[in-house]
Amino acid sequence: MSHPLRPRFGAVWRMPALAVLAPAALSLPAAPAQAAPAHTTTAQVVAAPVVSEIPPGAGHGRPVGAAVVDLGARGYQEREFLMSGRADTFQKVGVWTSGGQWGARATGTVQDYTTRLLVERPADPARFNGTVVVEWLNVSFGVDIGVEWSQSYEHFARAGYAYVGVTTQKVGADKLRSLDPARYGQVSLASDALSYSIFAQAAEAVRADAAALLGTDGPVKVLAAGHSQSAGRLATFANAIQPIVPAYDGILIHGRGAGAAPIGEGVIALPLTARIRTDSAVPVFQIESETDVRTFADARQADGPRVRTWEVAGTSHADAYGLAQYNAQNARDRAINDGRPISCDRPVNAMTWRYASNAAYHHLDRWVRGLGAPPSGPPISLLLGNIRRDVDGNALGGVRLPDLDAPLAAYAPTNSGGEVTGACLLLGATTPLSSARIRQLYPTQQDYVTAFTRAADRALAAGHLLPADHAEAVARARTTPLP
Repeated sequence: MSHPLRPRFGAVWRMPALAVLAPAALSLPAAPAQAAPAHTTTAQVVAAPVVSEIPPGAGHGRPVGAAVVDLGARGYQEREFLMSGRADTFQKVGVWTSGGQWGARATGTVQDYTTRLLVERPADPARFNGTVVVEWLNVSFGVDIGVEWSQSYEHFARAGYAYVGVTTQKVGADKLRSLDPARYGQVSLASDALSYSIFAQAAEAVRADAAALLGTDGPVKVLAAGHSQSAGRLATFANAIQPIVPAYDGILIHGRGAGAAPIGEGVIALPLTARIRTDSAVPVFQIESETDVRTFADARQADGPRVRTWEVAGTSHADAYGLAQYNAQNARDRAINDGRPISCDRPVNAMTWRYASNAAYHHLDRWVRGLGAPPSGPPISLLLGNIRRDVDGNALGGVRLPDLDAPLAAYAPTNSGGEVTGACLLLGATTPLSSARIRQLYPTQQDYVTAFTRAADRALAAGHLLPADHAEAVARARTTPLP
């Protein structure tokens, strides 16, 4: 789709950031006008990117990282695009402290790039709810992984979201070319220093090229999301880039540690802890697992008008639900470990993180539309830096899902073993409770169903569980046999 202000590709065009702010973003409620943070310059951005669709049959005939679920049965379709343009780099201005009010400026050193956008969208444009989730694809294992899609695709499809996964970092781009050179031969990112500009331009492309990318009119809201390494980069984006390049209407940061990511290349001094700036103009929602809390705790901050944090008890950095999709995807793409599945010494954590993730997206979408901030959630209980646990080994405190409050197992944040270095450490573990303990907790099958339903009711009332997931969870409990 052409853009009336877009110059010929390759030409440099600069404009004040306010000119590229989506009109809908100006309607955020309750945020008082903020003076520009100290040392922050007026944003200057490069030309809008150019988007072109990758022919479906190119190369191996499918996107790397393509969805493994039946999209058609959910009324969705998958498309893939190249996004090309010129990306700027940014540099620190002033001293960055743990409070997150970080100054930054564009360097003016622009470089050509071409990346890819993986789009999951309603097949019927009338089903689009107006919100696009743009994920900074995770590259911690050397290949793009859409963690947010893998956890919340059911919610996205139920509610009518569109989803765009962005290859934002160099290692992901290089891997695409190596896996399918015929399909991705043009994909090229010079360095991760360009990543912040590229991710901002992805939001611009979603707005300017909605007809091509989304198959419908422009979005009402555009949300940024990312997990793990990508979450650390989004913390830097929220604190330093979004204030001068207002690209997104809200940001969801999933599973980060206490720090953040560098803004450029080389060794750049960063504070050991990085809280989200409290004067953010857009809502920022942080969601943390037990695995993350061990390092994130030093960066805890009180909920505020523009920042909310959930710590979800019983969960791990990655889990069985997402792993099942990853193993199927990897067996097809052969991107890691020659396609062999990841297996660990103990059964992987099976806590239902996806329920909390779905609720977080629901609340963030309402928040950016001016319909109220998300409910708060208590922090996971710590003692001398360690998670406090009950007699069964499950965490105390935190956002609590029904599978934890009516448990059949103990859920741990780490695991061991596996051929892929570091993977099992993040996947957590599930240890079934003994038959004797289960019978002590639930003398009859109906006692279990009753306890589980009450736990689900509490989570629903707290806003930590959506009605559709409540119904799914209770139906599952009714058909779960006790040992």
